[in-house]
Amino acid sequence: MRIFQLSPRLPYPLFDGGVISVFKIAIATSKLGHHVTFVTYSDPDPQMTKGGLEAYKDIVQMELTKTPLPSRMKVLAKTMFKGAYPIERRMMPEMFALIERLMKESTYDIIHIDHAHMGKYGLWMKERYDIPIVLREHNYEAILYERFAANEKNPLKKLVATIHGRRLRKEEARFFESFDATIPITSQDEALMRRDAPDATYYTIPAGVDTDYYLPNAEPEIANSILWIGGVNWLPNRDAIEFFAKEILPIIVKSIPEATFDIAGDSTERLQHLIGSGVTNIRLHGRVPDIRPYMSKAAVMICPLRVGGGMRLKLLDFFAAGKAVVSTHIGAEGNSALDGEHILLRDSPEEFADAVIMLLHDERLRKKLGANARKLAEEEYSWESVGKRFIRVYENVIAKHRHEST
Repeated sequence: MRIFQLSPRLPYPLFDGGVISVFKIAIATSKLGHHVTFVTYSDPDPQMTKGGLEAYKDIVQMELTKTPLPSRMKVLAKTMFKGAYPIERRMMPEMFALIERLMKESTYDIIHIDHAHMGKYGLWMKERYDIPIVLREHNYEAILYERFAANEKNPLKKLVATIHGRRLRKEEARFFESFDATIPITSQDEALMRRDAPDATYYTIPAGVDTDYYLPNAEPEIANSILWIGGVNWLPNRDAIEFFAKEILPIIVKSIPEATFDIAGDSTERLQHLIGSGVTNIRLHGRVPDIRPYMSKAAVMICPLRVGGGMRLKLLDFFAAGKAVVSTHIGAEGNSALDGEHILLRDSPEEFADAVIMLLHDERLRKKLGANARKLAEEEYSWESVGKRFIRVYENVIAKHRHEST
């Protein structure tokens, strides 16, 4: 099978859940013997672009635009009165030209589009090429914006999120109805999508985790250490970090003064104001080449998301590594982890802080949660099984498309 996979960003390095959830599908289907042409944008950093091309050249056929995405502020200004920001930011003449060239050079059995961000390209391709199209919705984007608006205190940011959330909901419903199938990441997202586009075709497939890459480590943990992993460029992540640092960490430090909070991920320099504002015990690490050493040393992992949709892949990484995790209910949406068995789920600042404090004091409980979480990752979320499910969906969609075309 020849698969044309269209992505909103270069998946290099495989550090945060956004790129992992996209590219691991390409890796899994490629390992099953299928040819994947992976199409996306160059990174603003030429060295990152070069690194991605080199790292993946033997896995998939990488095809990139020469020009990276335009700046966020430029697109926000452009979409003040019309258009949904995350979609319009990806609309580039160079990408249309790249897609057209690839379609002339090769034949494909199916077009796989990642995220609603790339949905307009799918509509354009549907008009021009007789190839079935599936949309992988890693998040229901409209829900993300609506939840962000509900939690945002800044009136201007709240207004912008509300406006773009409404526009996204309209656009996404159009994508669901237009494409041959939509593949949500959770049953919760599928239910929300069916409410907005009841006649569309859906196949829910969860995200996965590399259980051979993330392994429990016998290295001693650093006492009273708390770790967050994830890029700050994604607004829900930034909101989560600031929520934890400002409202939860002070409660923890009052009980355990020596507690430390480490943050690893893209653009953590944006969080310098947290340290400067008097919040102590925070260490910023930026983008790191390998998150496993940081995870192995951390006593407790956290996922205090208040805004989200889809499924948090970072949690699956934590589970596979056998780590004790405290998360909000939104942070843990989409997986089958149970509170008290695989994870601790708390939402208010006080309850979240109490759960972290309890785990920092109780090594036996940390090990119990970590062992149970590892078992869950092994049994339900391997990428090989996820890849096989995608191939079955592709085959169903291709067969239906051929039948309807005859």
